Formats: sequence, structure tokens, C-alpha cells
Amino acid sequence: MCIGLLAWLLTACAAKPVAQPTWAVYYGVDAPPELLQGYQLVVLDPAFTGDLAAVKAKGAKVLAYLSLGEINEQRQEFAQARAMQLLLEANPNWPGAWAVDIRDPRWRAVIVQTVAPALLARGFDGLFLDTIDSSLWLENRERGRFRGMKDAAVTLISALHAASPASILVLNGGLEIAGPLRGIVDRIAIESTLSTWDFVRKEPRWRSGDERAQALRRIAAARAVNPKLQVYALDYWDPDDRASIATIYRSQRQAGLVPYVATIALDRVVAEPVATPAPTDLAP
Repeated sequence: MCIGLLAWLLTACAAKPVAQPTWAVYYGVDAPPELLQGYQLVVLDPAFTGDLAAVKAKGAKVLAYLSLGEINEQRQEFAQARAMQLLLEANPNWPGAWAVDIRDPRWRAVIVQTVAPALLARGFDGLFLDTIDSSLWLENRERGRFRGMKDAAVTLISALHAASPASILVLNGGLEIAGPLRGIVDRIAIESTLSTWDFVRKEPRWRSGDERAQALRRIAAARAVNPKLQVYALDYWDPDDRASIATIYRSQRQAGLVPYVATIALDRVVAEPVATPAPTDLAP
């Protein structure tokens, strides 16, 4: 009897599905709370006017989007950054977005002492730190002119953590500073490792095999210096092509990443397909 019961318990435990980590990114102004519930982590735009408590009702941690390396002309701090002469160059892919000199301590003060506290005071559980890759790219492109961007990024993010150590920080990009930020940022989001948006043709496309392999090597290198690093994958695809979206989810999970598939504007909540179809011919 005991042996039979034990065998039944082992079978039941083995059959129980393991819950997969989930996340979503949504930059719309409002959305029915039920669309954003069921995720463990949700990233929202500061302009979101919905009920944060309702989004968090089922246990989700909700982060506010915060751009560090760039600022958009629509943001409240843009005029201040321009007056301080912190604007460096425009982003050709995103009209209205400008790279900011994060090496300037005045910009660090604006972020750490004004912008971040205001977001956290609204009830956000933490911050989704975007566009640091823009600063790192500038230094890699032109080291003489932009030397010190990498160090400034680490200093800025460390200051955010010191100011609010209980807040969750998720870095979007910035794999090359995963080592210096170990223990401060243990979650990094990476965009377009399997699929990406073609800004010329204005449509999504699959990454080539070489592009995919390079992205996974960079992730592996970051995990080598920070074994605790959890990596969130953000891919872009046609929301009506459910078969390909299911392929992306399956492939990213197999690579040890936490996937989410979105529209390029991130203005629509795209749910993961309930059933996972067989891989499509489009998959790399």
C-alpha cells in the first residue's frame, strides 16, 4: 500500500507542470487591468494612467520605464537637458529622441534626485532602465570624444540603487557592464535576439543564424561574470502571426531566457499563444 502510494505521488509530482517566468512590456496610456494581470513582471510607461494596484492585484511587480542614455522631446526633462547643453546627437531610428551625456553629474542628479523618486512615489516597484546601450555605443564608436560613458553608466545605476535599495532595477541592454553591476542589477532585458524590426522595410524579420549565435554568446559571457543574472528576451513580431510568436516563445525558453513578444511600438499587450504549434518554416 505504501509503495503504491509513493509511486502515485511521484507520478503526480512529475506530471505537474513547472510555472514559467513571465513578463510584459506595455507603453500605452491605459489598458484593462486584466490584460496585464498574470505576468510576474510588467513594465509600463510613466504616462500610464491606469490603476497600478489593479495591475499588481495578482502579485505582479510593476516597473516604470526610465530612459537614462537618451531623452525624448516629449519628456518633461527635455527642456532642462537642452538648457544644460547635455544633448549629444539625435537617434535616427526614433524621431525626437536625443542621446544625453550621462557623464555629466548634473544629469545624474536629475535622474537620481528628481525623476526616479517621483516614479517610485507613484507606487511602481522599480525601474526599467533603457537606452544605456546608446551611451555604450557612443564610446565604442568614438572613444576619444565619448570616453568614460561606460564608467558613468555604472556610476549612475549604482547611485539609483543606493538611493532606493529595495527597488527592482532591470537594465535594458548593457550586457557589457553586467560584471561591475553584479549584486545591483541581476536582471537584464535584451531586445531582438531571435527576431527584430527592420526600420527600413518597416516589418519584422528573423535574425540570421550568426546574429542569433552572437547574441547568445554575449549573454553567456555576461552570465559568466554574474551567474545570478536573469535575462529577459524582448522580440518584435506581427501580433496576428500566432504560430511564429509561439515559435519565438519556445526557442527563447530553450535558450534559458524569459520571453515576451511585442509590437515595435509596444502599444499593445500581445498574449502568448495558449497552444504551441509546430515550428513554422520561417523560424531560423
